[in-house]
Amino acid sequence: MYRIDEVAQKTNLTKRALRYYEELGLVSPSGRTKGGYRMYTDEDVEQILRVKDIRDLLGASLAEIKEMMELGRKYEEQREFYHQHYMGRELEGEELLRRIETLKTLEETLGTQRDILLGKMTRMQELLQSYEEKLERIVTKRMELEKIAPRG
Repeated sequence: MYRIDEVAQKTNLTKRALRYYEELGLVSPSGRTKGGYRMYTDEDVEQILRVKDIRDLLGASLAEIKEMMELGRKYEEQREFYHQHYMGRELEGEELLRRIETLKTLEETLGTQRDILLGKMTRMQELLQSYEEKLERIVTKRMELEKIAPRG
């Protein structure tokens, strides 16, 4: 178990950021000491690093990250329910219909996560394209000016 200052060092986040992530429900320490200090497990640290990756790599807002994480938790809960109640069993009638509905819910949840990521990727592609166009104009202009610049 790690104290908050150790986790801050491991994740390159401030203790304030970690507390804020906890306040938003993005992460939560697995326990507390008798003195009330937050204690984190390796799994907690991995969760924090996932949040940080989503923020840094996708440029996602904390609200978007929270939505993605809630969808991820919902997906895992539904998946677990499916495995506990339906996996490997022959079903018919109402049970079969419930199994289909559970799979539809899983599909919708995962589809929503995918759509969020696709939206981010599309916006990133658009931004990248705008930079490529600007860079191309700059290089073209520089080359034009180099042609007429006196050689020295």
